[in-house]
Amino acid sequence: MNDFTKILRNHKLRPTQQRVSLGKLLFGKGNRHVTAEILKHESDDENLKVSQATVYNVLNDFYNVGLLTKVNIDNDKTWYDTNVEHHYHIFNEKNSELVDLKPSEIDIKIPKKLSKDLIKKIDLVVKI
Repeated sequence: MNDFTKILRNHKLRPTQQRVSLGKLLFGKGNRHVTAEILKHESDDENLKVSQATVYNVLNDFYNVGLLTKVNIDNDKTWYDTNVEHHYHIFNEKNSELVDLKPSEIDIKIPKKLSKDLIKKIDLVVKI
């Protein structure tokens, strides 16, 4: 992701220094899951000098243009996922680890009364 500026422009986002720096940090490590707190900690380690509010704003900007998806674990924590392809998740409560689960690895049956044409998305988080 050498030219994150171009990616931002392609998604109609102004390439501010904060967006470019956080984007490179976020997407430079392959597909992964982060919270705003995790990304803030990583940005501090890299001396990026961004506030927690800026981290939240940038993550939400990326989410709003489709660069990220959100995974809500209960009501208290939102995880951001750099893998925007259709997939499910396993959340290990013991170590707060969120792991991708391929749709082919699980069998979900939709009740016949629900038309598949009406379903926009199925979110599944298996907690262990």
